[in-house]
Amino acid sequence: MPRSIAILGASGAVGSTLAAQILRSELLEPNDRLQLVGHGASASEAKLLGTRIDLLDAFDDERVEIEMVPKIEDVDADIVVVTSGVGPSDKLKDRRDLGAINRAIFEEIAEICAQRVPDALFVVVSNPVELGVKILADRLDRKKVFGMGAQQDSLRFARAVAKTLRMSRKDVRASVLGEHGQAMVPLWSTVELLSERREHHAALDDLKKRASETPLRERVAALHAEVLALLESNDVPEAYEACRRALPDARIFVQPFITYHCMHSTPNATANATLMCLAAIIAADARQMHGQVLLEGEVYGLRGVCGVPITLNSDGWHVLGMNSIDDVEQKMLHQAAESITSFNESVLATPAPGHDVS
Repeated sequence: MPRSIAILGASGAVGSTLAAQILRSELLEPNDRLQLVGHGASASEAKLLGTRIDLLDAFDDERVEIEMVPKIEDVDADIVVVTSGVGPSDKLKDRRDLGAINRAIFEEIAEICAQRVPDALFVVVSNPVELGVKILADRLDRKKVFGMGAQQDSLRFARAVAKTLRMSRKDVRASVLGEHGQAMVPLWSTVELLSERREHHAALDDLKKRASETPLRERVAALHAEVLALLESNDVPEAYEACRRALPDARIFVQPFITYHCMHSTPNATANATLMCLAAIIAADARQMHGQVLLEGEVYGLRGVCGVPITLNSDGWHVLGMNSIDDVEQKMLHQAAESITSFNESVLATPAPGHDVS
């Protein structure tokens, strides 16, 4: 039976990049469908029509059906990827700053999709990821809603470790749980090197030791202050250099901030992490992924939205065990979940402003 993936917000930077990556990856087979979903505005429709033709010119050899869907009421898909909403800007630098604006967009998507495609699997990309997951999971099957932020952060952590050790990221495994934002929890206990070279393992032990000497939050705050001062003087190269000198766990908090400052988006990295999640769903091979999900005590008694290790298939997400993490990391994870819940509750307790799904 043909498979169908819908991208809500396909006219945006992340949505359009994801569409190209899906087609380039040959994830979809002939006669499968990729839906580029707009929000009913003529400008959005025109852009999506142009995007559709451009994608067909590039990838029509694969014979995937590429459809322009004018509005979300017309979505008909097995997997719905939510990239709609307002992104970071000079005034909205923190992902949590987007909560009040994107809340209404999440609510509209949840309401329409609960009627239109209640059995679909939903991948939340838009920020704040945790708020989107909460709103959609409250109206749909929570086991079929997850956010991809933890997967993106885990890839960043693995890359930061690999770069420091002068290895390839494909030879490093690492997990970042909690929030896709200020309450991230990089777990040193999960870092695994697919290398037998003693110098690599010795260097990793040294990184862990140095990281334990000063609390993570202190190191992140100091690095953020240094980088902010450099950006205010428009010294972007030195800002990136300051991050390079920092330990990998602190680096992943601050380096994306520089990229947002320069681009107001991270379309390629975000699309790549989302593509990995889609590939895991389709393969259904129990590979470890990471995602923000609405928990009801499945792991460590955590409740509310939190990033955890998961597996994915067409039935939804399933939590993986986390036997390796220590007491300090467990405490950090609980604190992250509490912080996320507090943020979500504060946003949902405030009347939402007007909005436009884009």
